[in-house]
Amino acid sequence: MTEPTNVDNHKLMYHPQRVAEWNEKGDCYPIYVEIGPTNVCNHRCAFCALDFLNYGKDVLDKEIMLATLKDMANHGVKSIMFAGEGEPLLHKNICEFVNKTKEFGMDVSITTNGVHFTKEKIESCLPSLSWIRFSVDSGSPENYAKVHGTKPEDFNKVIENIKTAVEFRKKNQLKTTIGVQFLMIPPSIGEAIKLARILRDIGTDNLQVKPYSHHPKSKNEFHLNPEDYNKLKEQLMQFDSDNFKVLFREATIERIESGIDYPECYGLPFFALIDAKGNVIPCNLFYGDEEFSYGNLHKNSFSEIWQGEKRKEVLKKLREKGCEDCRHGCRLDVINRYLHRLKNPFEHDNFI
Repeated sequence: MTEPTNVDNHKLMYHPQRVAEWNEKGDCYPIYVEIGPTNVCNHRCAFCALDFLNYGKDVLDKEIMLATLKDMANHGVKSIMFAGEGEPLLHKNICEFVNKTKEFGMDVSITTNGVHFTKEKIESCLPSLSWIRFSVDSGSPENYAKVHGTKPEDFNKVIENIKTAVEFRKKNQLKTTIGVQFLMIPPSIGEAIKLARILRDIGTDNLQVKPYSHHPKSKNEFHLNPEDYNKLKEQLMQFDSDNFKVLFREATIERIESGIDYPECYGLPFFALIDAKGNVIPCNLFYGDEEFSYGNLHKNSFSEIWQGEKRKEVLKKLREKGCEDCRHGCRLDVINRYLHRLKNPFEHDNFI
């Protein structure tokens, strides 16, 4: 049986009506939207895929964000993840955004480095979250400081914040999944065992072990041998249990290594990304690229942008462009493989 969160695959099969709409009309409203409420970040991670943006000081306007969340809910968006090009918890209204997202009927999550997930924020927004994922890429303060580009004390602060969240969840009988993501890169791969032991002992639900995928515009690049993956998996699986799952992203590793075997990005209608400047863009390949922005929330509503001519022009360009320059193993990769198969049936597909 596969693990219940299905993080290494896609979930489009659970949205047959939306897929049928796309298959018939060639477009639909997204199921899932990632939002970067700010591009301010308190860390300077060695592996940051968006280092080419050089960090910023932008924050999404509160009223625009709330109106956008309502608009998206009204048009069938099912889930929101607050993450983006900065640290989402640095936006002063993040808890209100989370709670309003839930109130509007959408599932909501956060990906964070966790330093600012204080007791106050935990109490304010954890009840609304479907899940929260902490990016922790080391098992000791000293190595954490090097990999995350911060001070060693942040490591202990994050672990304590995770522990506090776990205790608050238990006390209030919440269903929020509390997980940690660990990126496999040479500076930190030796720290994974220490981290797994800590997380298991404080009651974290899972540890996702993720391969490094180079962003075409990023200044950094790391390489690991397949032997390193296999060795780490063997060591980490000793911690796997019913109460603490080790989610080793094997399928993602295979997809990164196999490359892209579909002609275009079919998955774009099902996903959108909103950056801290209010741009609605196809994916994180196009941060800071005005040519491929669908539009801006300071000028138009989300639904106006989604139905607008600029988005149609961008999608046409992307179809013509293909996926040759795309990031291997990206968020939409497994969705594209599924939709490509749907668009190109085999000869005897009626024999199910």
